[in-house]
Amino acid sequence: MSLAKVIGNNIHALMKKQNVKIKQLADLIGVTRQTMTKYLEGEVIIDSEKLFKIAEFFGKPLDYFLENKHEEMAFLFRAHVLNKESISTVQYKVCDLINRVYEIYELAGEKISYLPQQYNLKIDSKEKQISKEIKLQIEQIALEERKWLNIGESRGEEIIECFENKGIRIIFEKFDMPDMFGVSALHDQKGCFIVINDDENIPEERKIFSIVHEYAHILFDRNQYRQVILQSTRRNIYEKIADKFAGYFLIPRKSLAKYSVLLKSQLSWNDLIYIKKDLRVSLKALLHVLNDYEYISDKEYQKWLKYLNMKGYSKKEPDPMPYFKKNTAHEKIVRMLFMKEQIGINKVAELLGISVEEARENAKKWMMDERED
Repeated sequence: MSLAKVIGNNIHALMKKQNVKIKQLADLIGVTRQTMTKYLEGEVIIDSEKLFKIAEFFGKPLDYFLENKHEEMAFLFRAHVLNKESISTVQYKVCDLINRVYEIYELAGEKISYLPQQYNLKIDSKEKQISKEIKLQIEQIALEERKWLNIGESRGEEIIECFENKGIRIIFEKFDMPDMFGVSALHDQKGCFIVINDDENIPEERKIFSIVHEYAHILFDRNQYRQVILQSTRRNIYEKIADKFAGYFLIPRKSLAKYSVLLKSQLSWNDLIYIKKDLRVSLKALLHVLNDYEYISDKEYQKWLKYLNMKGYSKKEPDPMPYFKKNTAHEKIVRMLFMKEQIGINKVAELLGISVEEARENAKKWMMDERED
């Protein structure tokens, strides 16, 4: 069932239960009776701003309208968002993305209800710094998770496939929110999802870092996923732990062995760029880990951070990775379903979140590729 239809059915059920007329709801959100009817029948999907008004009117959380079965546990999120408006916008969009990706794998008959192991670190939420003992625990867990995910020598975008192979769904989507890097979501039936902002202004290295950062929240902060809202995160102890995990995960100690000659000398800018490009990680993440592994002192670490800011690399990345195509696993399954005539053009458009015209162009290319093979 399409998201538009799910939302329409949920609104209609509440209207019937509370004896609310179509015109009353249409006036509330500022549309005509005819447009409201199209929303209710699932012909047109309602935008997040209007849905938020309806949610407030009925006293329901936004995600209530996005769930087909309300006896299931609702989605639970963490995200870097700033205010109430952005929270509702992100939640609406993320639920749509997750529902579409879930349906793609469901149609393909793939098991997707996997939830990763949970780790309990003995941390006081009021603490400001991570103790040496906890750092060592995080590093060990990062190594265990790398092994479980079969990361091996995988780097950069190759890591995404490792997550996907274990049933952890990674979704990339552009959000018009430069400070929103990632969202992680858990659901008993639908499994584990990580949604990453694919804005072209965010370096590819930092998008990969955000995947592992959000994965860390899933591993360590499962109890934080109780509220059916998007929680605005700050630079608290939990964020610092997630950053530590991401650094250790992407740059384990043994991966630095090949650079031993460089690391034993005074590191230059060119040395750092060479290592970070080879590992396909952000320079900030590399510096952070080098400091933790005591390859550079606290003083050197602060010096390099200051230099990065001075050069305008607080949000940009020096010598960045080229942009790479995303969501290829999902598109591959949709292509397979279409080529086997299990779905049509309209369903291709719905599942990929594109226009029917774009879906037709994709289908033409798929058929041409099939003939060439």
